[in-house]
Amino acid sequence: MGLPAKRFLVLEDQLVLRKLISRQASFFSRYEVAIDEFSDPAEALRSIGENRYDLIVTDIGMPGMNGIDFIKHVALLGYRSALLIISGYDGKTLNTISEMAGSLGIGSTRFLSKPYSAEAFLAALNGIFSDLERAYQVQQLEVESFFADICAGEFKLELEPILRLPDLSPVGFGVAALIRPQGRVEWGAGLFNVLAQRKGVSALVLEELVARMARLWSGLRQQGLGEDCGFNARIDTSCLESEHVFDHCHALLQQFGAPSRLLGFELADGLGPQSPALAFENVAKIKYLGFRLIADAFGSGSLTQSNMLKLPFDHVNIPRQTLQWIRGMLGADPQALRFLRIYGLAPGAITASGIDEEDSVALAKDLGCPCVRGAYVALPLRENELSDYLRQSRQAATAEGSAE
Repeated sequence: MGLPAKRFLVLEDQLVLRKLISRQASFFSRYEVAIDEFSDPAEALRSIGENRYDLIVTDIGMPGMNGIDFIKHVALLGYRSALLIISGYDGKTLNTISEMAGSLGIGSTRFLSKPYSAEAFLAALNGIFSDLERAYQVQQLEVESFFADICAGEFKLELEPILRLPDLSPVGFGVAALIRPQGRVEWGAGLFNVLAQRKGVSALVLEELVARMARLWSGLRQQGLGEDCGFNARIDTSCLESEHVFDHCHALLQQFGAPSRLLGFELADGLGPQSPALAFENVAKIKYLGFRLIADAFGSGSLTQSNMLKLPFDHVNIPRQTLQWIRGMLGADPQALRFLRIYGLAPGAITASGIDEEDSVALAKDLGCPCVRGAYVALPLRENELSDYLRQSRQAATAEGSAE
């Protein structure tokens, strides 16, 4: 039996563009698609009130009702699925509208500035439905069952390689997901939001992940592999607001003889005057215990300019979308990321993340990013695949050196 069809609503006042969008959507191979077209926002709203749509595609500049007001009315109708904004406005303006839609409760939002390619359109659709699928998996999660599995060791880590340019040699691994008997759960914001319902659970799960990473490192070291590779794990404010979590992580590493620098904690949540003192205490502990602190989702997370200037970050992860904005403003200049020095970051302390397409690799190279991570350069690995991966990488580097 095939996957159920998805129903799209396309709102665009210009006939040619409306037909073009519908035709591009018809090439979306992930699902069978049914499309309803509208030129009038009021008629579109009436249909949204009467029907269930998986995705709404809308313009912003339209007669009668602009796209901003249309999105607000969509949210008032209780629509929560997904939104794709296509408009001639600049990327920053569209991103702001997209953020507004997310704050109104719409689950996944993307935008495209006109003109755009068919490939970019299909990539946006794939991104939206990947978001929705991940959100559905997390929504089905039973916290008690999940926590019991983690504490019992009934999980495997899925790890995303972090690679050095230009030779794509591995320098580390980031936790991408946890694989349980019931299926895969992405280690990220969606899971953190669910775990935050139970005080202290995020921190306890993080400790189990750290123990597993330390054990992995110890096993690799015994094979003479990966001693220079670190492990990174995302954390949220729930982790930062937990007592002694980083002391426990440090003790776990000591049990396996692993150095503190092995671990990097990736933070995308901003801290401000209303944040508890414990959150700042734990940031300080991360540093004085010798761990690495990484600014995650630079330009798209909630870290503020003040956070970047004042918190002791060692490294920064810059998503593809932020890199595109930087290139749009500063051009394809290998020195374009020099401004990061004002945050005390060394030139080599940058990783381009979300490198899922060929042109994203060129983007990272254009801007002089020393490291990359993403599905195009390396697919995520199960923890039991690490040894073979590192061994093959070393053999490939040796063969390349011999050839030279």
